[in-house]
Amino acid sequence: MSHHPTGTPSDDEHGSSVSRRTFLGYLIGAMSSFLGVVAGVPILGYLAGPLRSQAEANWVALGKVDDLAQQGPQVVQFTLSRRDGWVEVREARTCWVMPQGGDRFTVFNGRCTHLGCAYSWHTQGSYADQFFCPCHDGIYDRDGRVTGGPPPRPLDQLETKIENGILLVLYQDFRPGVPQKEPL
Repeated sequence: MSHHPTGTPSDDEHGSSVSRRTFLGYLIGAMSSFLGVVAGVPILGYLAGPLRSQAEANWVALGKVDDLAQQGPQVVQFTLSRRDGWVEVREARTCWVMPQGGDRFTVFNGRCTHLGCAYSWHTQGSYADQFFCPCHDGIYDRDGRVTGGPPPRPLDQLETKIENGILLVLYQDFRPGVPQKEPL
């Protein structure tokens, strides 16, 4: 270190030139920041992906309108593909299709609103012409209204549309056990 006679450092020590040590410090800081961003974006996507995918609804083809209109209430089974982080998950789901005449249909989510159990349409016996959930004796009429048992709300009706003679439903699951219809 060279000093002037007054004891102050020379211009070389305070000047505009950057020392090798300072330059390497800047370089290491920049590289660390870059690596943090490169590694952090996929990690954030992985963590936020399942939250985003659960709220999404999917249009699902249920079948030909002509075939569905010819019968009474009928269950339609299908498989959904969802991304859970890096993994694609295939999930079996059901809907109940109620023809209303012509090209009009009411479609219910296949899960009971009480605890999410599967329910069925009964044509005979004490539950004739009603939906019945055997888990806790939940009973719904043909319009999905609760007529008996513990379900807190009517069956969850789903949005429908018809394209090229095919009935499509905007499938989504809802939180069971609560009085209001809340998407999962």
